[in-house]
This record gives sequence, C-alpha cells and structure tokens, in this order.
Amino acid sequence: MKLTVIILGKSYDLKSNGKFEIIFSDGKDLLKDVKSSKGKYVVFINENDLISPNYIDLILNKTNDEFDSCYMNYKIDYKYVNEIKSLKNEEILINNKPEFGMYIWNFIYKKEVLIKFIEEKYNFALFKKNKVITDIIYTHNPNCKSILSLFPLRDVKKSVHYKNIIYVGQYCNTIFNGYVTWIDNIGKCFKDKFEIVVLYDEITDITLNRFEKNFKCIKRNPFINYTCDRLFVTYSTFYYPNNLYPLDENYLFIHGNMADYTYTQKCEDDLYTKYIAVSKASANKAMDYYNSDKIDYVLNPFKLEDYVKPHLKLVSAQRSADVKKADRIIKIANILDEEDIPYTWNLFTDKNEGTNSSGLIYRHRTVNPYPYIKDSDYFVLLSDSEACPYSIIEALSLNTKVVVTPLEVFSELGVNESNSVIIPFEYFEDENKEKLRELVIKMYKDKDKKFEYIYDENNYKDYYKLFK
Repeated sequence: MKLTVIILGKSYDLKSNGKFEIIFSDGKDLLKDVKSSKGKYVVFINENDLISPNYIDLILNKTNDEFDSCYMNYKIDYKYVNEIKSLKNEEILINNKPEFGMYIWNFIYKKEVLIKFIEEKYNFALFKKNKVITDIIYTHNPNCKSILSLFPLRDVKKSVHYKNIIYVGQYCNTIFNGYVTWIDNIGKCFKDKFEIVVLYDEITDITLNRFEKNFKCIKRNPFINYTCDRLFVTYSTFYYPNNLYPLDENYLFIHGNMADYTYTQKCEDDLYTKYIAVSKASANKAMDYYNSDKIDYVLNPFKLEDYVKPHLKLVSAQRSADVKKADRIIKIANILDEEDIPYTWNLFTDKNEGTNSSGLIYRHRTVNPYPYIKDSDYFVLLSDSEACPYSIIEALSLNTKVVVTPLEVFSELGVNESNSVIIPFEYFEDENKEKLRELVIKMYKDKDKKFEYIYDENNYKDYYKLFK
C-alpha cells in the first residue's frame, strides 16, 4: 500500500477503489493513527475541506518517488486569514521542510519519518529529501474545525495581540528603500496617535535603530500566534506568515512602479482586504499585476524632524605619503559616522585609501581647490611634519578654519585657538579614541564660529633681498 489518507472527521466523500487506505480520525492521537496506517506515505484531509479532482492522482503519482516530505500549494480561507500559497517556483518549494506551525495538510509525509519526527519532538533535520507538487489542490474551508488544535506541531496557547501591526518580513535590509522611509514617516506622524508595532523577520541594525525611535519593534517568533486588529504589509512581503492573524482588516501597501512589474510574474495571491497604492500613478500601474479589481491610493505621510543637524563640510588636499597620515583622516571619519554627524569630506589626493566611511569623497588632485576650501567648515591636515604648507595659508586666507596636528610651523603661520582645532598626536592612538571623539564633537559644535586672518607681507619680506 503506497498511501494512507487520514481524514479528520467522521465522513468524507472519497472513494479509494483499492488504490489507497482511508482512516477516519478524531484527531486526539494522530501519532497513534499514523502508526496504525498501512501506507508508505501519509496525507491529511479535514472533513469539511475541498480537494481538486486530481488530488489523489497527483499524490499517488508523486509517491512513485522517494522523499521524506512533499510540499503542496494550497489555499486557506479562515474568517481572519485568506491566503493562497500558489508559488510556481519549484526550486524554492523543494527546499521547504515542514516547519513549526506549518499546516499539515500541505505536506505528504513518509510514514516512518513522520513518526520519528513527532517522537523526537519535531526534529526538522529528519526531512532530508523533499519534493513538490505545484498545482493548487487543497482548499481549507472556513467552516471546518481548525486542525491547529489537533496536531502537536503547533502550540496555540501561546499568543499575543497588538492593535496595529506593520509586518516587514525579511527584506528590511537597506536604508535606501521607499518602504523603509514609509515606515519611518508613519512613526513620525502617528506614534502619538496610534498603537503600532513593527514585526520583522530580518532587519539590519541601522534600520532597526531607526524604527525603534518611533515604534515597538519585535522579531517574529514562529512559536507564537500574533493577532492584531489591523495588519499593514508592504508590497515586497507577498506572503505573510501563517502565525499572523488580522482580526479586522489587512492592507497591502503597494510601493511599486512599472519597473517592479516588468521582470516579475503576476501576483496570483488574494490575501488582503484592501490593496492601497502610494500614489494614483502607482495604483494605475499595479492594476493588472495584483489579483484585485480595485486598488485604492493614498499619498505617503511625511513629517520633517524637529531638528535637522547641520551638515559638516571638510576638505583635505595632500599627496599620498606616510608622513601625511591618511589613516588619521579615516579615524576621524569613522567617529563622525559613529556619532551620526552628517558630513562631506572632499579629499584631493593621488591615492584612494579605501574606506567604508559614508562621507569621504576621494577626488583627483587639482591645482585649484579654492572653491572647495572656501565652501568648507574646516581644512584638515594631520601630518607628522610640514615645512611651510601652502594649504594652511590658503585655507585661513579664505576664512576657513583648519584642523591640524601640533607642528611647530603652524604657530609661525598664525594658527591659533580661534581659527583652528589642534589635535595632539597621542589622540590618534587607540587607547585615546574617546579623547579624539570629544574633540571631533567639539569641532562640529564650533564649526560656525568666525575669525579673521591676514597673511602679513612682512612674513616674506626677506625675499626682497634675494632678487637683484
């Protein structure tokens, strides 16, 4: 016997014609039912559910193969959840293993592996060989008894409720994405008006820190049921997980434009109460992509922060040489990044030192850096030694303050506390990083203090004696 069909209930209009075994079960001891079955493979059906005419034929055909579990697409239609699992990419499906909380009716199990799986307290590693059937063959009826309370894969006693949930799935891994900015602005506009929780699977530290300013952020736990009055999902999260239940409305917010639909297949899911695009243009372009005859639209919220940090502008111009200590520039740039100080640092040089700094811009050397120096808050030169650096004279003459190391020549050129930040050499040692940080922060705060500087002709009057 290849197959046993375990039907949860007392009756079902299904004829075996000797091709497979049928067991009717009350669901109280499924492990016992599985052990008593004669088939090599086991599949489950709820008595009020619907199956397609080719359901058994497809399964019997698949049992000619060897596998530990076989994943099937399916549709569920609860009062609070409506979703169709109809992904056509077999490569993705074939790597799916039964997971904690996954509905058991969308899997065919090898009997001996299923028994061992339950006895070993849900050891997922047992499912090594996996197959897939890509047709939608099973529809879970909204009126039937929920299988979740019958099968030990799911502990339905653990649950938590939030008023509003924004679910971002696994794709919040960049700060340069429209829906990340969308969530950020929802927080700025509505954090004092509504209870909103951001639920995520994967997220970068930068984005998480950004969201936590305005939201309670929670990493989704597959062992907990999450319920909410309203669920908000971005268009990048096509399939929200099966332990997330909206009790009232669930909204898909569409941030896409035509470019997003050009290279992707039509979305076949019908999961959401409402489809809402973020502009009229976006709604029009999405009309033929989503499985809905109506797509509403509403413009994204936006609120400017109460305080916007001023932008720090730095410039350096130097040849690449050990004595110029380009690594010191990188150390200061890293501190600016850590302190979230917005800055642009134009570095005119003949060598790119390579850095992940957000503000350093390496530029080719130029004979006329004056416009950049004039437009900057500070000119930075952190050398170990200098004879008579023109760049310092140029910067001060353009009324741009300088950041320098304590070299003897700088005092000769008129560098003082009013027009410069002088950084001791030892501040660049690792053990003095906090001292360097304090000085950099002070430099940022003092960047707009004014000064006057005139390079006196008397400084070079002796040249008059050299020319005859």
